[in-house]
Amino acid sequence: MSAAGSERRAVPAEDRQYDQVWDKDAGDYVSLTEFLGDGTYGEIIADRRVALENDLVEGKERFVCPDCEKAMVLRSIPTRDRTEDRFYFRHRIDDGTCSGRKGLSPAAICARKYDHAKEGVRHKLFKQLIAESIAADPRFTDTRVEARWKDADGVRWRQPDVQSVWQGRRVAFEVQLSTTFLHVIAERMTFYRHNDGALLWLFRDLNPDEFKLAEDDIFYSNNRNAFRVGVDTVERSRELGRFMLGCVWHEPHLDERGILEDRVQRRIVGFDELTFDVSAGGVPRAFYSDYDNKLAACQQKQEQERQAKREARDQVLRDALEAAVLNFSMADEGNDDWLEIRQRFLGRGFDLPPRLYYDEGPFYLLQAAYSAKHGKPVACGIKNLMGLANSLFNLHKDALWVFSVMLRHFDRGHDLTANGNVDGWKKKRDEYREGWFLGDPTFEPNRRYDNLLAFLFPDAAHALRQSPSLVETLRRRRQPANRSQEAAAAGESKRIGGAHGR
Repeated sequence: MSAAGSERRAVPAEDRQYDQVWDKDAGDYVSLTEFLGDGTYGEIIADRRVALENDLVEGKERFVCPDCEKAMVLRSIPTRDRTEDRFYFRHRIDDGTCSGRKGLSPAAICARKYDHAKEGVRHKLFKQLIAESIAADPRFTDTRVEARWKDADGVRWRQPDVQSVWQGRRVAFEVQLSTTFLHVIAERMTFYRHNDGALLWLFRDLNPDEFKLAEDDIFYSNNRNAFRVGVDTVERSRELGRFMLGCVWHEPHLDERGILEDRVQRRIVGFDELTFDVSAGGVPRAFYSDYDNKLAACQQKQEQERQAKREARDQVLRDALEAAVLNFSMADEGNDDWLEIRQRFLGRGFDLPPRLYYDEGPFYLLQAAYSAKHGKPVACGIKNLMGLANSLFNLHKDALWVFSVMLRHFDRGHDLTANGNVDGWKKKRDEYREGWFLGDPTFEPNRRYDNLLAFLFPDAAHALRQSPSLVETLRRRRQPANRSQEAAAAGESKRIGGAHGR
């Protein structure tokens, strides 16, 4: 005998013939592990084993064999040292007549389980509650319980728990059973869809955290909605003259940190508020709250918020670099500010050179771009844009493309020609345009910092990345048409003037 304080352990036997029994009252299967629960050895003996025998003596056969439907009892085998008892199910009277599942196909085994479930007391109660709910709503017609629904070909059929007609469309109501297998669910979905019917699964309980796999199959395929009827919803249906159901659903939500989470929502809803459609994956579904659309809206908002945050951070970087160029001083070549900015841009994915101002650095590209933006030369002592244009042409031809693009982008043509020798500049302009057209390497743009410029000026990024040769080619193709239009306009003006003279 075990010592005081060291009660035997109670565990399921590993080598057992029956892993579950059928609970006739609950209309559900109960596994050996579930039946034992977390009780101690003494509790299992008193509250499970002995209590079960007492029920049988009184003629209450609640727990029966899932195969032959004969009464089952709880037995155990102790270990040699009697520190542990291993429990198992067996027939109360084992006369050898139970064939179990021998010779049955998997489909037949599933059908037997499903039929058992539909015969349970609770299942019958749910069918009654559904029928009473429908009866309270005069918009339903031809309601039938456990009646056959024949296929269009007249060969196949299904027998839903309850069926009725809603605004000219037949609707099947099925009570979701914990024993409902996925292929059973899919078969019913397909059958009713092919026969122009709608299908609504009704749950026994609406606690998503405790849904079994079969319940999850329906819940998630129903756009994360689940429904039930109960005494409370039947009363509401009668009060309103409208079929009411309990509904639970997932509501996608963005918290204050921008993190997406699902919140469980509940309310009593009307059948007339439900949507019956087919998902993007081709699965028929019924739902009150449209999770997919709400999720898409949340994701869009989430992405917009992320973009706004990224844009705000990027703009801080843009402003910092612009300030560094505008405040550039030849005394230190702008290096005090540049070292800090370079480190910050490195975190954004840009590996800038150690110095802002040197032959292969981005200084002249940035000077050209920001001068066009501000309408005056920056980071130098040149007085006007024409002077800067001449300086770039003479000394930094690889920056002329950026200067030209940004002048057009910021509409600085008037600012450029306001001062200086315009005719002289036009000759230089024609020269570098010819160089672009011919692909002359003398006027080839500095492409090393295209990504940086696109980041600094996102609205002008496409124009900056274009090929100068292609742009010039297209410009020249447009010229003959423009000249023809100008000549035609001049000729018309001359003709009208001559007519007036006569």
